[in-house]
Amino acid sequence: MSARGGKRKAKTLSKSARAGVLFPVGRMNRYLRQQTVRYRIGSGAPIYLAAVIEYLTAEVLELAGNAARDNKRGRVTPRHILLAVANDEELHQLLKNVTIAAGGVLPHVHPELLMRKKGGRFGNLGSSATPVLTPAAKKQAGAVPSTPVKKSVPKKAVPQPTPQSPKPTKTVPSPTSKASKATKAKAAKGKVVEHTKKSVDGFTILSEKKLFLGQKLTVLQGDLVKVAADAIVHPTNSSLSMVGEVGSAIEKAGGKEFSQEVKDLLSNNGNLDISGAAICPGHNFPAKYVVHVNGPTWSTPNCQQALEKAVTNCLKLADTKKLRIIAFPSIGSGRGGFPKQTAAQIILKAISNYFTGVMGSSLKQIYFVLYDMESIGVYTSELARLE
Repeated sequence: MSARGGKRKAKTLSKSARAGVLFPVGRMNRYLRQQTVRYRIGSGAPIYLAAVIEYLTAEVLELAGNAARDNKRGRVTPRHILLAVANDEELHQLLKNVTIAAGGVLPHVHPELLMRKKGGRFGNLGSSATPVLTPAAKKQAGAVPSTPVKKSVPKKAVPQPTPQSPKPTKTVPSPTSKASKATKAKAAKGKVVEHTKKSVDGFTILSEKKLFLGQKLTVLQGDLVKVAADAIVHPTNSSLSMVGEVGSAIEKAGGKEFSQEVKDLLSNNGNLDISGAAICPGHNFPAKYVVHVNGPTWSTPNCQQALEKAVTNCLKLADTKKLRIIAFPSIGSGRGGFPKQTAAQIILKAISNYFTGVMGSSLKQIYFVLYDMESIGVYTSELARLE
């Protein structure tokens, strides 16, 4: 009788439930005690470890889900996790020595070996892989017996005219047919020359997206100095110094004439403010102009807003010159110290907002000319997410 009116036992809560995390705090505490025998484990250490691992897991799953969505897949696979880790700079550095099972590899394929468009010159390579084997090879492999080999070549495919049939007289080529064949051969040769020109330049379209007003955003791999554009963007400092990989490449290609243009621009306009832009003519390379922009560094206050303003100033300057094509490098992710994914997000957002806010623009093509696979992966994924 005394036990009926007693207090009910309170429901036991796990350490994870009390800490408000999903990962097991007790298991983390046990692992810490096994690995650190000589040290004392604080009560908050396993909770903090569980929270950190839970955050990293959520971050990787979010990026992997985005990769699966970009590849039009409804299920996240180890391949998507590998792409998510490789495209994030911080996760790539953290997990560079981790092997993801069944994730595959990230190949470095030369741009000339990539297929450009569907139905192009190399579009049907996959379908022609099976009939490469000769009948003799098939016979040795045992895939086709010796008797059906004769049946595989129908008699109708190779007609042999008889002396009685008058049809072979019609097969004699006329001068007009010879001329038409010659013109077709010349036209085919012209097409091949155009294709080789695109491949010799070293530029391959890796990703492309069209904005609301018709402007195209295109990711290319190659040398910024060699791109055929009306203007190329040079990230620099306030004194327009030609430092860094982009600056040294432009100075080397432009020569003394371009160096004199930069000196004249600096003497006439003075030093550039942060996010300021100035333009000068180009020499000895395809671009007509070079837009110098003083990009911010990651350590400066309001650096993200300053980088967005720098990109907007470049676009405004190109519109004042009535330019149609402008080429950007990866601004901010070099000497600026920006994380590559953050810089790509800011630059793409600034370009999209600029064309949304203006009534009209002379710019029709924006190139992002990159050279390393990490930047290409970041810009390709971020361009796919751009709305």
